[in-house]
Amino acid sequence: MQNLEQPQLGKTIIELRQKKRLTQEELVELCNINVRTLQRIEAGEVTPREYTIRIILDALDYNVDQIEQSIQKKASVKWVKIAWVSGIIYFVLGILESGLDFVRFEEDVPYYFPLLYTATKILVTLTYLFFMIGFIEIGKYFENALLKIASYLMVASLVVIEVYDIISLGSNMTWSEFYLIKGTEAVAFGGIDIVFGIALLLLGKKLGVLSKVAGIFEIIVGAFFITFFLAFIGLIAMIPAIILEIIILYKFYDKMKTST
Repeated sequence: MQNLEQPQLGKTIIELRQKKRLTQEELVELCNINVRTLQRIEAGEVTPREYTIRIILDALDYNVDQIEQSIQKKASVKWVKIAWVSGIIYFVLGILESGLDFVRFEEDVPYYFPLLYTATKILVTLTYLFFMIGFIEIGKYFENALLKIASYLMVASLVVIEVYDIISLGSNMTWSEFYLIKGTEAVAFGGIDIVFGIALLLLGKKLGVLSKVAGIFEIIVGAFFITFFLAFIGLIAMIPAIILEIIILYKFYDKMKTST
């Protein structure tokens, strides 16, 4: 019953009542409650007791489990849509971010550079978070714990990296120090990337060949990151990986939306 909260509960009851072609007066007669109570429930003004919800749902020949599953599915569709759109934004911002990471060591940077750099890092973090939520939802849908765990770890590692980049902006860091830190980050991120790639690879039978190809690319990305010195090749391999993942999320969203 935890998912049956207002205003979704009221909207669901209205949909069910209209499907059965019942007026509010006819429904309250079946439920033995007053019209005003039903009106307030449908308007989302009050959340009734669990007992009252069950009486109404029984009268509408609909069980609680079905409604909870329906609500969860609609929420999942919404998050996956946000995920693939965020993936596109993240991809574009990632190109800008790479350029800014290079410019940060120039001596004559514009006065607004720190603000632009910080804002970009924050936006990259947020869009990547929403991007990965899509794969968390896929992991839930297919009951794939590995994909969920890998997605959470990917987000956590990126947050640490971006926060450090912002904090270190004002420090007198040399190129060698920067590369050493980025190399350490690449090794850690690479290991998680391989796990994420394996999870996508294992879902190939359910998500199709795109998932297998994306998984292979992610494993390649992770492998190059771990080598430290060849991390730049991993960055190149990341481009098709992200594009494939955006397509996977869109196709999964389209499939879920159609079946809702």
